[in-house]
Amino acid sequence: MSSAFHDIPIGELLPQQPPFRFVDHLEDFQGNTARVSFVVSQEAMLVEDGCLSAAGLMEHMAQTCAARTGYHTVYILHKPVSIGFIGQIRGCRILRLPAVGERLDSVVTVLDEVFGITRVTVEVNCGGKLIASAEMKMAVPDAS
Repeated sequence: MSSAFHDIPIGELLPQQPPFRFVDHLEDFQGNTARVSFVVSQEAMLVEDGCLSAAGLMEHMAQTCAARTGYHTVYILHKPVSIGFIGQIRGCRILRLPAVGERLDSVVTVLDEVFGITRVTVEVNCGGKLIASAEMKMAVPDAS
């Protein structure tokens, strides 16, 4: 873990606030790739029957993308965080739902950026095993 990234308050990178925040820390940023972590909390929204729901897992994937974009916008471009949106989700696979107390380690990788639309893949791991993945297209005004 890179403490330089881990020490950045995630609230600087994401507009979402608890209990609707599904990323705890930016763990690493390498240009087109970023890693984040999140420990599923009972207090988080979208927790049902002791597990983060499918909707919560998808929101975690979207916020993983937002954390990467937020870091790039704030620390590379020196601009304020912009609110973006997911325009498309393709090939979403949810292999299992994470339980309260489990740590998610997720990676977002930019595939391409065209006309203000960024296409990414997101992989969510829990306990070293892939539990979810998707390809997403997102748009963020003024983030380039």
